[in-house]
Amino acid sequence: MPGTSVLEAVKIQARAVIPIVRALEKELGKARAHGLVRDAIANDYAKWQARRIPTRNLHPRESVGDAFPVERQVVDDSDTTFAVNMTRCRFAEYFRSIGEPDIGALLTCGVDFANEALQRPDWLFERTQTLMQGARYCDFRWRLKGTEQPR
Repeated sequence: MPGTSVLEAVKIQARAVIPIVRALEKELGKARAHGLVRDAIANDYAKWQARRIPTRNLHPRESVGDAFPVERQVVDDSDTTFAVNMTRCRFAEYFRSIGEPDIGALLTCGVDFANEALQRPDWLFERTQTLMQGARYCDFRWRLKGTEQPR
C-alpha cells in the first residue's frame, strides 16, 4: 500500500495477527504460540530487510533511520560502539492502548535480534528493556565483535 506509514501498516497487520495468536494460544499454550509467531515474523522480517538493504555490517549509526515512529537519544557513538535509547515509540503506545503489548512485542520488538544477526554479523547487539514492556526507554546497544567492552 503505497503511502501507508509503517505504524499504519503494523496496525493493519495487528488486526489479522491478534486473533490468530489468541487461537494458537488456546491450542498450543501461550509460550509455544508466541515462540512460533515471534520466530516466523522475525525471520521473515530479517530476510525482507536483507533483500532491501544488501550491505552487511554497516555501522548502526548508518542504518538506524527515521522510518520508524520513535524518538531516540544517542548515548554513545564511536567507531566500535553505538548506543541509543528509544524514549518514545508509537508502536508501544498503540499496542498498550489496545491492551495488547505482548502481541506488539511479537510484531515489532521481536524482530530486532534476528534482523541484527543477519544485517550486522560482526556486531554484538543487546537490548534489555523496551517501552512495550513498560520500561522508560528501549536500550539498543551495539559493539563491534573483538573490541573491548567500554567500562
